[in-house]
This record gives sequence, structure tokens and C-alpha cells, in this order.
Amino acid sequence: MLRIRSLVSGGIITNYKCSSKCRHCSYSSSPKWPDDYMTPSMADEICSVLKSLGCYSVHIGGGEPLLKPDKILGVLDTAKKYNIDIEYIETNASWYKDEASAKAVLKELQSHGVNTLLISIDPFHNEYIPFWKVKALIRTCSVVKMNVFPWLMEFWDDIDAMDDKSPHSLDEYTRLFGQDYPVNLLNRYGLNLKGRAFKTYRPVLRKQPYEQILEESRPCKLLSGVYHFHVDLYGNFIPQSCPGFSVPLKELVNGADPGKYSIFNSLETAGVKGLVELAKKEYGYIPKNEYAGKCDLCYDIRNHLVLGLGLDLPDLKPQGHYRYV
Repeated sequence: MLRIRSLVSGGIITNYKCSSKCRHCSYSSSPKWPDDYMTPSMADEICSVLKSLGCYSVHIGGGEPLLKPDKILGVLDTAKKYNIDIEYIETNASWYKDEASAKAVLKELQSHGVNTLLISIDPFHNEYIPFWKVKALIRTCSVVKMNVFPWLMEFWDDIDAMDDKSPHSLDEYTRLFGQDYPVNLLNRYGLNLKGRAFKTYRPVLRKQPYEQILEESRPCKLLSGVYHFHVDLYGNFIPQSCPGFSVPLKELVNGADPGKYSIFNSLETAGVKGLVELAKKEYGYIPKNEYAGKCDLCYDIRNHLVLGLGLDLPDLKPQGHYRYV
């Protein structure tokens, strides 16, 4: 059985819909996602399980969780009910309009136990969000004494070199800072190359022969990692560093059937080689000669199943991860 007996550190994804379609987003969030948001009943189910597994604090992310600040309050109240601390809420500041309305939102969050906002600061977000909004939100946080977790201050000077009244494309950054700028961002940001981030950087990654990848295949133990996991608005456990896979959290507590979640199970037990064998045998997958590593091979198979064959598989959820990349 697939089972998780404890969880240490992670987050709650309240929604996948976002005001941006950032190139570095490992969750493939964008404005195209359905306008779904975590319900209080789902939050209750999730917090109950998290508490039973020894997880006493989480962060909240998206998508953009503050697109609907009224909807997040039920999630915050549920976390408080189970004595689960909110470490911070992630935001891209796109919702900022003026100081008065922002103060109202921030004070409401504070009254529901939130003391810190993680505010995104990077060229990827700046393609969609003018920097004046980020600056103004930080100032407003200072006024109401909301802590700010800036992610990442390293990029402040880069972005501030541009006009802060409008967004700026990566092409503009490249013209200003040089041709290597987009590639250098990969290491400077410490990107998790999954989802849209992988699509963005796949062309510059070194290719490997298919057979070599199979020879080096090892079980993907990150899939059951207890650090930096996420649970989304549908109740899916999103493994550490690997969006696009899912098993309902409530099933993992009691033991999820490996036959039902055969994609997930094949990777966890046998690595990408096991997934290849399953995909060839059950779904007619035909491998290519080379890939940009094991994750490229894995994504190619998953895209074949979800997009190519149109399959609705329980462990490859939500399908928007593949459709809106």
C-alpha cells in the first residue's frame, strides 16, 4: 500500500487560477484555470489529517490565493481550529489597487492569524505585474505591521532598473543584462524544473540517450517525501518537488491501493524505468531516442497519457497541470 505516516513541512494550495502565467511556475498556474477555490469543508478534512500526521504549521499558496481574499478566511479559520499555524501566505501583489483597500485585506488576514506575506520579487512575475504594486504592498505591510518574506531580494536591483509603472518581458531583461540572463536565472532562483518551468528551460538542458536514462533509473522516493509537500483544493497530496502527480491525502493515511494509482506506484518503486515499462505495455507508448533527463521522459509519458490519449487517470491530477502549461 502507498502510505504516509507523518508529514513535517508543507503547504496548502487554495487555488490554481492566477493573474499571471509565469514561465518559472512549476504548478502551471495561469488565468486559464477554472475559478475553483478551497472550500471550508475540504480545509477541515485536510487540516484534520495534517494534524493527525504531526504537521503543525503550513504555508498557503496558489495560483494567487489573494485573488479572492474573502474565500481564504474559511481556510484560515479551519487551520486555527486545529491549532495549525500559518507560516505565511504567498502572493504576487497583482491584487493591490491602493493603500486603503490593501490595508483592509491585510488587517482581515491578521485578525485570522496571519502575520507574514511572502511577496514574489523576480523577473518572471515582472512580466505580468508592474513593480510599483510590489513596492506599494510592502509599504502597506509596514504600515499595518505585517511581516514580509521577500522572495527574492536578490532580484530587486534588476527589476528596479526598469520603469516600475509597467511589466517587462524577459527579452527586455536580456537586452539590458545580456544574452545569458534567462539561463542564469535558473540557478539564481533555484528553480524547481517541473511544469511550465521545465517547458521553459527544456531547450537548454543537456540531452541524454533514452537507454542511458533507463540504466540510471532509481526509485523516485521524493514522491513520498514528508518535506515541502502540498495539498491542493481538491484534497490531493502533491509530492515534494513534483506537481502533476496526486493521490488523495485521506487515502494515503489509511493506505492507497497501488493498483489504482499505478503511475505513481511504478515511479516510487522502480523509477522512470518502471513507468516506461507500464506505459509501453498498457498504453502503447513509443519512446524517443533522447530526452533532457529522466524528468523529461516522465513528462513525455504523462503528456502522452493525459493529452495524447485523453485518459482520466486518478494519479495524474489535476489535468490542468498538463493542459495549461
